[in-house]
Amino acid sequence: MRNIILTMLATLVVAGCGGSDGNNTVVSDAGGGADSVPISVDISKPPTEVPPSDDDLQACVAIESVKLTDIAGNVVEWTTRSMSNPEEMSSQQCIPPDSSIPVDSDGYPKFIVIDLYDITGVDLVHLISEQLVPVGEYVNMSLTILQGEYGDFLGTPYSYVGSLVDKQKMEIVDELTFDGLNINIDVPETFTMAFDFRSMIQMIEGAYHLKSEGLRLVKNALSGGIFGDINTGSCPSNDDAYVYLYESDSEQYGDLGSEYTPVMTAKVTEDNQYTMSYVPEGDYDVVLVCDGLKDAPDQIDLDIDLDGDAAKYTDQHVESGEQKYLPL
Repeated sequence: MRNIILTMLATLVVAGCGGSDGNNTVVSDAGGGADSVPISVDISKPPTEVPPSDDDLQACVAIESVKLTDIAGNVVEWTTRSMSNPEEMSSQQCIPPDSSIPVDSDGYPKFIVIDLYDITGVDLVHLISEQLVPVGEYVNMSLTILQGEYGDFLGTPYSYVGSLVDKQKMEIVDELTFDGLNINIDVPETFTMAFDFRSMIQMIEGAYHLKSEGLRLVKNALSGGIFGDINTGSCPSNDDAYVYLYESDSEQYGDLGSEYTPVMTAKVTEDNQYTMSYVPEGDYDVVLVCDGLKDAPDQIDLDIDLDGDAAKYTDQHVESGEQKYLPL
């Protein structure tokens, strides 16, 4: 069997793999044979859109492993043993001062913990570096997120939203996964796992939940970007404004809780700009939503203006490698 290197970036990768049954092969931190290609996984900083907006807010997720599942249900899994500098990549502000990440029998940390609000440098964490995966057809990719506790006197969870003092456990909805991958891996590729922060981390009945909604996987060779300025007269105020992206053949423009959710959203910044990265090559409608802050992903048919007088573009084609400028 031939193996190949696949490079993957993840805009805040957060997922878990669909479980494997007794008939599935699980390859963990294994090298490949002649029919294999290498794979890499990065994490890219997402927009900071977990409500409430707070400069001191932390969204810490404890990542145990990365998994890739083929069409037959065989699973390739990479733990911290395959991660790039796992001892150095964790966000220290997520770890209690008198505690540490537990290690396995060989001294590897059992997980890394990333503050999704504070990925620094070039906004990338190089999670998995050039690990071999067998050539074949793959149907999902995922991360395993842990929910244990450090055992410090404040009972700090591994995965939480808040701060070390004022924190709330992040409930992980079983094993989050990106399904419907359906790609044939036979040459080196680069992918980005990305998600819409507002859709993935939701406040439901007083608790934060990490869900798979908003998670997407983009083939970098076939992706581009969209950015632009927002005219100060386009909305009564740009403070609550977002830009929503829909596929051009979408039946209607829906809110985050509807059947017709946007492909992605981007908050309008204080300098009246927006940016959408890792947009798959294709045709899109771009809609300015002046009251997007009201759009909660756990509610359906909110009274927000998606078809009104706000600025929009229709049938905009995004080429691979293109950064398309669309002022609104």
